[in-house]
Amino acid sequence: MHLFERVLSVSVEEIELELRGIKEIAWADFLLNPRKLRGSDFLMRWSQGVWSEHRLTESVNKTKKFYAIPYGPSGTAPDNDVRAFELYFERLEAAGLGKIKRPDLLVFKYKDKQFVDKFIAKIGGIEELPFIAEENLKNLIQ
Repeated sequence: MHLFERVLSVSVEEIELELRGIKEIAWADFLLNPRKLRGSDFLMRWSQGVWSEHRLTESVNKTKKFYAIPYGPSGTAPDNDVRAFELYFERLEAAGLGKIKRPDLLVFKYKDKQFVDKFIAKIGGIEELPFIAEENLKNLIQ
């Protein structure tokens, strides 16, 4: 099953009720299944994780001994455009992220910062890193 479909799918086990005699379901017109949207508890933990990741990156980089960059996908899929949402997952899947879990950060010796920055600029910036297949990042992650 395609990664996009897996994220939006609802398995038989997740259906908790049977609708009989109901002619209209108000949420049936949604393009995304509202039952699969994240709750506030998830969003709070995710926000805390992103905050922690930024603080850790900042702290490591201040040492001038090491240099950290975000590596795994830390952002969220676009939520204002269904096609952009689908493309986001297609790009992640093309990079192999449906099969592997990348670490959140990569940490390098500070002396390699210039090489890392050049490499990142060459691929289109740090935000493109999650969409690049591992085999195309060998020079960076060696």
